[in-house]
Amino acid sequence: MLIGVLADTHVPYRMPEIPGPVVEALRGVDFILHAGDVDEPWALAPLQALAPVLAVRGNYHILDRSTAGATLPRVVELDFAGRHLAMEHGFDIGPLAWVWKARSLLRQLSGHWDFPQYDAAIARCLLRRYPTADVIIFGHTHRYYCQWWGEKLVLNPGAALHTSYLRAPYAPSVVYLQLLPDSPPQVKRLRLPLQKTRPGT
Repeated sequence: MLIGVLADTHVPYRMPEIPGPVVEALRGVDFILHAGDVDEPWALAPLQALAPVLAVRGNYHILDRSTAGATLPRVVELDFAGRHLAMEHGFDIGPLAWVWKARSLLRQLSGHWDFPQYDAAIARCLLRRYPTADVIIFGHTHRYYCQWWGEKLVLNPGAALHTSYLRAPYAPSVVYLQLLPDSPPQVKRLRLPLQKTRPGT
């Protein structure tokens, strides 16, 4: 089974719709998982025309006045090809969440964009939260992250649109997650062309 994984589309507050290159990149997959921060569930319609879609809610964004899909479930857990998958946005990692966010913001303000410690902190929390999961998927940081923790795969596809937040240089991407019964999950990242977001985002 080939699963398309994406996150942080921020439609319609930062983009009016899911960009064409994102839709085209996911054409032909068997299933689509969206790891949060789609502002309005109706924005998923172009993806739903391609394959079944499951999405989770994201976090509130003050500047956008967006609840990031508050009507969507916080967590999705499902089984494919003998693997148990768990997906949430990844922003709610306990009392230290704001500390990690502040550290990340300070690093970005000083021009240091790579911060794998933050993604690893989210991964550690989610590994404790979903001990039976073989694959854990999150978003939130807008950074691609793919790491094996023992026999468990933890994956962040990165943001599916270019984010100009603090002039972040992150390249937009989606991920193919290939699940076969008798082999480990395979991950392929697809970098996407930059799409212009709304001013100030």
